[in-house]
Amino acid sequence: MNMREVTMAWSRQKLGETSFRYLDETVESMRVMGHLSVTPEGVRQIVVPTYREGKTAEDLDKVDFLTIEQRFEQFGNESLVVWNSHPLVCMASNTENIHVLPPYDYIDGSIQISVRGLPNSIATFVKMSKTFLEPDDIRVRNIVNEMEGMESVLTPRQLECFKLASDFGHYRNDKKITLQQLADHLKIARSTFQEHLDSAESTILQWASEQLSEK
Repeated sequence: MNMREVTMAWSRQKLGETSFRYLDETVESMRVMGHLSVTPEGVRQIVVPTYREGKTAEDLDKVDFLTIEQRFEQFGNESLVVWNSHPLVCMASNTENIHVLPPYDYIDGSIQISVRGLPNSIATFVKMSKTFLEPDDIRVRNIVNEMEGMESVLTPRQLECFKLASDFGHYRNDKKITLQQLADHLKIARSTFQEHLDSAESTILQWASEQLSEK
């Protein structure tokens, strides 16, 4: 099944014409680390704010689309659980078959988000976003094509070993299969399987690094 990813950015000038200007007055930046729950009425988020001089969480709580539900310390920084009911957030949560990819940052009055999903759903979300608050920049990429590109840099044996390891949960925290069992599945020596898998992982990391440097 084809997947598509769109990256959308709004400038400080564009957001300054909306209720985001109050957020800009309160924080220099705010990183959204994750989504705890997603509903049609809003999204519960974990955020890490950097306040402007003289501003605090109490000021952030006054932003009309944010409600602070919990405060806690993480790695020496204040983190918050907030309820975000901004119309753009609700628009995303009401669009089926898409997922906003955290983490993402609100920095100096501007924001950029990436959304992944089915092509028709992505097209619907982009169209609605343009109607509500047109992004300053939109970039779309086809995930399937990138996966095919990744596979093209591996040898058939590297790809076979990597896919087998992935399919059997080798990269999960609770992996229950050993390299010897994977090697036995292909009827090759464990050392040979390890060599192919190490080469595949190294090649994939290099390929991914090159993809990121091009963006």
